Amino acid sequence: MTRQAAPQKVTSKEEALQLLEEFDHFLFDCDGVIWLGPDKIPGASEFVELLKEKKKTYAFVTNNSSVSRDTYKKKFEKLGFPDVTKDIIFPSCYAAALILKRDLKIPEGSKVWVLGDEGIEHELKEAGYVPLGGNDEALDEEWDPAHRLLKVDEDVKAVVIGSTKKLNYLRVATTLQYLLHKNRSIPFIGTNIDKTYPGPFGTTLPAGGSFVNYMSFTSSRDFIDVGKPSPLLLDNIIESCLFDRKKTLMFGDTLYTDVKFGNDGKLGGDAGGSLLVLSGGTSQEELDLLDKKDESLVPLYYVESVGRLLELLRN
Repeated sequence: MTRQAAPQKVTSKEEALQLLEEFDHFLFDCDGVIWLGPDKIPGASEFVELLKEKKKTYAFVTNNSSVSRDTYKKKFEKLGFPDVTKDIIFPSCYAAALILKRDLKIPEGSKVWVLGDEGIEHELKEAGYVPLGGNDEALDEEWDPAHRLLKVDEDVKAVVIGSTKKLNYLRVATTLQYLLHKNRSIPFIGTNIDKTYPGPFGTTLPAGGSFVNYMSFTSSRDFIDVGKPSPLLLDNIIESCLFDRKKTLMFGDTLYTDVKFGNDGKLGGDAGGSLLVLSGGTSQEELDLLDKKDESLVPLYYVESVGRLLELLRN
């Protein structure tokens, strides 16, 4: 089966059943697919429960680096997903810690400079690293060109940058010192490339990729992308969850991260393994205007939401 030129909209019970017969493993983005801000998308937990009843396996992968797996687990429980365990939650902050250890071979106990929120710090600590920067209250102080944190700690072995709601000049300036240090040789990890994400009350909010790319531009450096659509992240998930790549489908709301993640990662085999939901960051109009020449951005399927899939299956 080769990849089709245009995505197929799932509109009937028969098509929804075919989708479940075709795939055994399901990867879900969170923001825009499972929830919007603090609120669950209607039908999401019931759809996941249906997958469980049908002996399907699933995992959750998000480019939000601000929240650790422990915090995500609590959110899943609060929203009515009682059986989501920590080992099937893959936020990009956890991916950063994995890549430091497995791929870059940074020794445990090493210091890592962080421009980002507590999720990155939490996962680094759990992996045995010592995060610096991040939510350090000293970084909330007024700008001072002689600030003590502008002096580079020679023991820092890597820099991790992700989403933060505390961005200020001092955080940018201190992070820049590490990115330029030792002739720009300290490893630079970016948790994701997302420009925005769907927020509550119809808002669109800046995502981690905004900060990652800002620092990449400022330092004239490329970065190691550990979030979607990075194959590093997908390979770790497939290995950890024991998924059959050809029988895995990616659910997402963003074309250039979620859909590309599934397609570039060869999920679903040659046909592609991605399903776009229109409940988050991509509208029907944007999908219609998509340049189909870039096959990596074309989903195999699309539907209004996971709740709509549930309605079709129960019809």
